[in-house]
Amino acid sequence: MFGFGKSVSVKIDKDLHARITKVADVAGYATTEEFIQHILEKEMLHFEDTKNDADIRAKLKGLGYIS
Repeated sequence: MFGFGKSVSVKIDKDLHARITKVADVAGYATTEEFIQHILEKEMLHFEDTKNDADIRAKLKGLGYIS
């Protein structure tokens, strides 16, 4: 699951990164990046069965990501 394919960089707020790093360390992840990838992959499972943009929007609304 981790370390396959090519990677890209994503910019996030430094304060958020510090919070993520603390949680990743306590949770036993080898790196902050590994923790972030795990969380993102877990969240993306919500969208695996979507057929179109309308389905994605509906799921995002249901999850509270958009209004």
